[in-house]
Order: sequence, then C-alpha cells, then structure tokens
Amino acid sequence: SSPPSSSSCIPNFEICGSIFLPTKKLIAQQKFRPWNGVFLSNEFLSSTACARSIVLQMMRIYNKFGCEILIEAPGVRNEKDWLIVESLLMDRDDDDDGGNDEVVLQPKKKNVETKEKNASKRRKANPTSLTTPISKKNAGGGGGGVAAATTPNNNFRPTFPPTSVPIPTLQKTAIVLFHSHDVRVHDNVALQLASYHRRVIPVFLWSRAEQGRWGVTGCLEVILKDALRHLETKLERHDLKLICREGNDSSHMLRRICEEYDDDGIGAVYWNKEHTTESRIREERYRATLTDIKVKFVESQSSLLYDPMDVSLSSGFRGGHWGTLMPFLKGCKKQCGEPRVPISRADTFSMLERMVAPNKSNDDNWPVASTPIDELDMAVIRGKDKWDASILERFRMSEEDALKDMDQFFSFQKGKDGSGGGFAKYEQERSRADLEGSTSKLSAHLRIGTLSPNELYYRTEGMSLVDLESKTFSRRLFWRDLAYFHLRSFPEMRDKSIRLHYEDTKWCSKEEEEERYNAWRTGRTGFPLVDAGMRELYATGWMTQSIRMVVASFLVEYLRVNWVKGCEWFHYTLVDADSAINPMMWQNAGRSGIDQWNFILSPVAASQDATGEYTRKWVPELSKLQNSVLHEPWKAPAQVLQNAGVVLGENYPKRIVPDIKAERVKSAEAVLEMRRRNQQFNTDRGYDLIRLPDGEQTVVFTKKEFRIDQQGRVMKEVPRNKSSQGKSSSGGRGRRGKAAQKKILRQKAAAKS
Repeated sequence: SSPPSSSSCIPNFEICGSIFLPTKKLIAQQKFRPWNGVFLSNEFLSSTACARSIVLQMMRIYNKFGCEILIEAPGVRNEKDWLIVESLLMDRDDDDDGGNDEVVLQPKKKNVETKEKNASKRRKANPTSLTTPISKKNAGGGGGGVAAATTPNNNFRPTFPPTSVPIPTLQKTAIVLFHSHDVRVHDNVALQLASYHRRVIPVFLWSRAEQGRWGVTGCLEVILKDALRHLETKLERHDLKLICREGNDSSHMLRRICEEYDDDGIGAVYWNKEHTTESRIREERYRATLTDIKVKFVESQSSLLYDPMDVSLSSGFRGGHWGTLMPFLKGCKKQCGEPRVPISRADTFSMLERMVAPNKSNDDNWPVASTPIDELDMAVIRGKDKWDASILERFRMSEEDALKDMDQFFSFQKGKDGSGGGFAKYEQERSRADLEGSTSKLSAHLRIGTLSPNELYYRTEGMSLVDLESKTFSRRLFWRDLAYFHLRSFPEMRDKSIRLHYEDTKWCSKEEEEERYNAWRTGRTGFPLVDAGMRELYATGWMTQSIRMVVASFLVEYLRVNWVKGCEWFHYTLVDADSAINPMMWQNAGRSGIDQWNFILSPVAASQDATGEYTRKWVPELSKLQNSVLHEPWKAPAQVLQNAGVVLGENYPKRIVPDIKAERVKSAEAVLEMRRRNQQFNTDRGYDLIRLPDGEQTVVFTKKEFRIDQQGRVMKEVPRNKSSQGKSSSGGRGRRGKAAQKKILRQKAAAKS
C-alpha cells in the first residue's frame, strides 16, 4: 500500500496560552509566598495596573498566533473576576489587527495598512496605556520655522506627541537617532515621542572622526557594537529596521537619509542629547542641517536623571561647596522636582508593536543602504590576540542582560556564580574587590544606555532598606549627573585643570614619567594591589570603584605622574569609559577638581582585598605568599619568598619607587609651591578660588595640608571654641559621630521590626 500523505500525519491539536488574572489578591500572594514553577516579574508584581498591561500584551500575542486562552489557577472565582476577563477581552479586541479562528504554528504576516490605521487612530486620541501629559516647560522654537522641543525634567512621562510638532507632520515619517549613550528601546524618550508618527525609521550614524580624543574608543567600542547587534535584533522582532551609516560627518549622513526618503518626506528627526562637549557640536550641526532642509527636530533627555542645562548653583558655601554633591542634589530636586518616572516595559512593548516601518516593498530604493553592524569601522580586532573575547564574555550588552543584572543586584538571594544580593550589603562591602557581587557592575549598561537611569533610580527608591543603609548607592546616579554638570561648566576638564592654577604643578621628570607610567599601565609597579587592579583593567576593561581610586591615588601621589595620563588610559581601557565621570574622578585625585580628595589610599594597606583572593587571581606569581606579606612581598623573609617561588626582580618586579613616603612628601610640597606662586587664587582661610563660567569666583574645598596663609605658610588648624569643647566627640561630623548615628538608627530600625 502507498505511504500516507504528509498532511495526514499532522496531528489535530490546539495551542493554548495561559494567563493570570491581574488581581490585588494574586499579587499579594505571589509577593508573600511565590508558587513553585511560577515566575512573575518585579514589574508585574509592582501594581495591578502594570500586571494588567502585561497580561493584555500576552493576550494580544496569543490572539495573533491563534492560541486559545487558559486562565491559570485560582481561575475565575466570582462575578468580579469575570468582569476583569471581559474587560481584558474588550481592550484586546479594541487594538487587535483582526481575529483568526484557525490554529497556526507560524506568526501571521503583519498587515501594514491595518497597523497604520490603528497607529493613526492612536495619534488622534489620548493613549490609554500612558496617562501622564507632557509638560511644555522646556519647549522652544528652532530657527527658520523649524520647531524644536525638549522633554521636561520633572516626573511627567512623555506620552503625548511633542507640542512643537503639528498634527499634519505626525502623518509623515520620523527618524529617531540612536547614539552611544541610548542604545535601548525601553524608556527611550526620543523613541517614545517619535512613535506618534505614521512611520518610524531607527538610525545609527557612526563617525570615527567625530569621536576625537574623548569619544567612543578602545573597550567602549566593543560593548557598543554588541549593544547595537542586540538593538537591531530587538527592533526586527517588531518589523523595524535599524539603518546604520558611517562616514566623516554625521550631519551629512543625516541630510542624505532625509533626501533619499522621497515617499512623503521626513516629518521630524528625534534624538536624545548626550551632554558632552563633542555631542553639543554634533547636535548643533544636526540643527543647522535640518533647519536648512526644512525638517523639524525634537531633542530629548534620556541618559541622565536631569538635564545639566536646567540646573544652576549659587556660588559660595551653601550646605557644601559649589559643585559638590549635596548642593547639587538639593538644587536638582528644588529646581526640577523628582526625576521623570519611566513608562512600564509592557507599555514599551505595546508602543513597539504599534510602530510602523516605511512600507516600500515595491520600491528597490527602500530600505535605504545600510552598513551591516559587523562591517562598521568599530572594534575591529587585528592580530592573533582577540582581546575583546573576555570583555564580551563578562559584559553582555542587551537590554535583557541589563535587566537581569539589575534584578540580581537587588535580589536578596545569591546566584550559583555568587552574584546577587549586592544591594543589601553595598554599604558595608562596596569597597571589597575580593568579594563577588559587592558592586552592581551596572555602569557599563548606564554608559551605553542599555539601562535607563530613571528605571534604576526608582528601583533603588522602591527598596525597603533603611535609608541610611542605601543612601550611598542611591546617590550614585546623582554623582553621575554631577559629573555632567561639571563638564557643562568646564568643557575642557578632560585634560585641563578646573583649578587653572594647578596647571602650574610640578610633576616628576620626563624620564621618570615614562618609566613610572609604563610600569603602572602594565601592572608591573612591584606593588601587588596596584598591579592586580591594572592587570584586571587591561584583561577585562573593568575595576571596582575602590580599586580605581587606589591606582589613581598611587599614580598621582606616589609616582607623581600627571593625572591626565591616567585619565587617558582609563578612557581607552574601561568598558564604562565616560568622558564626564572618568575625568571628574581623575581631577579630584589630581587635586585640581572641584572636590579634591580629602584622603590618600595606601597601596599596601589593602583593605579592599582583605582575603588576598583578588591579588592572587590577578598576580598569580605571588599566589603562594601568605596574607601577612602578600601586599608587601619585599618584607617577606628570603626563605618565605623561596618557598613561594618568588624572586623579586625576576618573576615579579621590584618596587618602581622604593620609598613611597619620600615620594608623597615631594608630591605635597609640589602642590604647596604651586599655591605659593598663585596667591591670587587663595582666600584668607587658605582655600582655593576658581572662576565659574559666568565669570564669578567661588571658593572650593581645599585639603587641610594644602591651606596656606598670605605669606605662604601652612596654616594651623583653628581651635574649636569653648562652647564645643565640652561636647561628646560622637556628636560631631567626623567618622566617630557618623558611626554613632548609624548605630542609633540601626537600633531604632531593629526596635520597629
């Protein structure tokens, strides 16, 4: 007999998709005691509104694939539950592309005309999933009749079309530009605003020539390229194509794309400001180009909590010196309110599903030419050493990975690799390089933009720890914003002292500098903790903040090498190289910044590596040494070194500077001599004066050992007045006082619990 036909072999079955009813009771149950085998995201459990939005998107996906809906236990128990089901079905069908009674195993091809019709209807009516109106606070007009707008810095969501773009323009196609700081779709303000147009073209423009000295280079290129690959894949899931172009001038590339698209013309171009010295030049060229070709543009703010242009600080001491954290933090909240609240991830998914790409299937000219991401002149690794492999293994730059890393950090449970639970112990263990999970490692995601700073801010604010125990991490994002405020105020701060007279500081000789810098850069200084940090940096593009500070302090204070050299090397080798944050740290380490360090980190005390595991990992030639001499091997008896297989000067270098105390004396004296030569920048209390962008002078913090009087003598500490002499030392502002305050607060928290 003949074999059965292939069609008769296909079993007759139906596919079902399950949902939970988004009720308060379910959320409360799952928060208190999650069921085995059930995973509900933090966003789902955050509120019934978020849960409902997620369930609704699932129902639309099931309907698109022809799946029946199965309601999971506890199911529909009463009339109220049934009303929730009816409401969900009505909302699903109101935004559906059409039903399908047949069971299908492959997704249906989207009907672009129907999708455009739904998108047009959404533009005319107020969206239901996004409810907070946009503010007009920062809206402005562009030249030549071309409108420009900026999104607000208060906690409004950019949910309605930008007020500066006329409704007829929304019927045209929009271009949304992605850059090296906003490679994501979730909580991307420019993308959200562009989504109200009839069609949307995502674009990435790459110009190596525009990167200059402080743009995207080195390790940063590696993770940017990886993030772009993931962005392209994510957009393709929603039938959106990322157009990539490269050349010398991004404004010329932008003009050409606008001119190539000849269907109904480009209505507007959207982008998020990057807030760097170079990006302001690039964005000005964008504005001039678009004004010239009569295309509207909308600039948004999506990479920081606040736009640095919207914050101003008064000179003088106001709860802190000008440009330090607390005056800045208070100024931000007073002048701009709380940071913008991000939209939910379910709303982002809904937005992407509704967005429509240009439909030019009958026109060979569309999509326009696009350079494949892997063919961009970016992170091109030549030679046998594939040094990018270890970076890509450690830092996976998708939005999903960013969310996973954030969830692990805030989780109270450790993963198999030791990660997780970092937030709960951050206050006590953040300086420990030898403990896995002691820091968040989210800085690379924030730098590239695969994670929204606003989402991280509100995730931090939502944690239930006592404020005292979480304040350090919660302020990290404000430190980040502060760095960009400094860069806005001092555009040359990457390689020029903010305290301009510190340019007159004498460093080591040129011959010493070359030898010392090369030893530091390659992890061959003879100081194990410093070498461990520099080797980790070169191998992985990463160091914890505490180790960064150790190696920076060592280069400046003990090797007496100009801080700019360290800043340049960090910018090339760090995966999270940030041209505002990195120089702010190096300026302060080099004493020329706004908030010069009031401490010196020892290269041998090694509190950052109490177990010694960190040093043993990155300096394996010393791995057999015991802890007592691990960070000072020159103090080890000859027999101990011999037993450990260590020969100083052969398999591990001798110290590049044998007497660090003498080097430190020379370093301090160089600063004092410089200050004596520049008395015009010295106050009668021995503090430095700097000139602000508006021409006004202000006092900045100056370390006690560098304060001199008008005759150039080091000032003695002014004794406290009698009224303060009888007070307990625990009530002051020093370390003892803070420790006592922490103890009291912990006791109060324990009593409440």
